[in-house]
Amino acid sequence: MNLAGLKKISIVGVGLIGGSFGMAVKQAFPAVQITGIGRSAERLRAAQNLGAVDAILTDLEAGVRDADLVYVATPVGIELDFIRRMAPALKPGAVVTDAGSTKARICRGADGVPGMRFIGGHPMAGSESAGVESASPNLFCGAAYVVTPTEKTHPDDLILMKRLAESLGARAIELDPETHDRCAAVISHLPHLMAAALVSLVKERAGETPEILEMVAGSFRDMTRVAESSPELWRDIFISNDACIKSAAADFLNALTSGLNKICAGDAEGIRDWFKAAGETRKSILPGSRD
Repeated sequence: MNLAGLKKISIVGVGLIGGSFGMAVKQAFPAVQITGIGRSAERLRAAQNLGAVDAILTDLEAGVRDADLVYVATPVGIELDFIRRMAPALKPGAVVTDAGSTKARICRGADGVPGMRFIGGHPMAGSESAGVESASPNLFCGAAYVVTPTEKTHPDDLILMKRLAESLGARAIELDPETHDRCAAVISHLPHLMAAALVSLVKERAGETPEILEMVAGSFRDMTRVAESSPELWRDIFISNDACIKSAAADFLNALTSGLNKICAGDAEGIRDWFKAAGETRKSILPGSRD
């Protein structure tokens, strides 16, 4: 299948990511008919009113039956259940993809579903705000969109998803599911863990010294913004990528200890060089960042 063959798309889970995907597709391909599928008719009507989908259904099997592409944007903890349930209803040649933040368990699980043409995906875009009300057709613009084929992925499906991601303004990146999960643990999952831990520490210290809350400023806000993300969403992500997050956290503690050792030793030059190297590295990673 190519982009021209996409006439009907079904989105399972029309929240922030699913809604933004629907809006972006409608913006790039106005003729494509999009069906939103979910459990709440009220939430689906909200997505329809915002222009994220054309039609809405609460019946999964009926919703995917005529789809050329099914986009699963549910929490990762329930993705595989939806994928397995929809499989018998899919028409021949239909492609299923997802937007989950972890890939190995989902991709390997989907590969085991008879007749399933699945290719994993993960748009590296989002917000601490949830729900279709926060969706935007421009959410993917300039963002990395990781596509995670396995040895069972149809070559045409890989090409389709790369081109579709680029059509939505994203940069397509190809990784195997396991490599994706190791990378995501460091650059996405670990920062959420750190944010939650830092907020917990400040809460604890505030019990002893309430004035600490009056001192909160930019550094705390910048480092803890994502602590307001959906607890249910991040519970599922942490559980489904536990081994990679554990490894990333151990490596981070080693890096933290390296800096702490310099502080404890009173190594002024070492501390300065450590910060200088970190700043230069950040600028190379994020060239548009503020000096």
